[in-house]
Amino acid sequence: MSPAAVVDFAVEKPQPDPPPALRRMRLVSRGLEILFLLLAVGFGLLSGILILDFIVPYAGDAISLGPKGGLIRVYVPWAHVPPHPLPAGYISPSHMPIVQRLAQVPVGLLRAVPIFLLFWSLRRLFGLYAKGVVFARDNARSLKLVGAALIVIALAPWLGHTFLSSLHLAVDQAWLHGSSLQELVLGAVVYVIAQVMQLGRELEEEQRQFV
Repeated sequence: MSPAAVVDFAVEKPQPDPPPALRRMRLVSRGLEILFLLLAVGFGLLSGILILDFIVPYAGDAISLGPKGGLIRVYVPWAHVPPHPLPAGYISPSHMPIVQRLAQVPVGLLRAVPIFLLFWSLRRLFGLYAKGVVFARDNARSLKLVGAALIVIALAPWLGHTFLSSLHLAVDQAWLHGSSLQELVLGAVVYVIAQVMQLGRELEEEQRQFV
């Protein structure tokens, strides 16, 4: 008598459809992920163009600094309109001494890098939401970066002005911004929320180990 052959006809159970709220969250998060990706790339390119002009001046008077901050002027060559002179107190990188020009580079990076990281961290956070990942460690890590970036953004104008003033090379005197306090408080709140999320995740994992 030959042994009987056992055939397994196991059928995979279909995965249940996600609830409507989760589908909506993933859809909106996908759009925000793309938005923050475009903002990060666009801001990174613009910052690189501006900072490069302080290293190797190429834009003439299109980029300048003055007492109230930076100024960007766009020329239209085919309009045949002569450019207006710079406002009083403004100077372009091409007319700055090389020491003053190069001193602006780390200050520009100090202001630009946190904003880029803010957009990039938000892109990563909403990318996780778009995948349905909500309370993982990566979410808390991304939120921490968002909070830290906001804090640095709030302090960057003051830090940059202090650095340039110590070298007697400061041009931009608009270092005290009304939004800095809001960014500082919001950054601290977001960072603490991320810490709470991470702590809750760790406590949940510890409880699973004892079950």
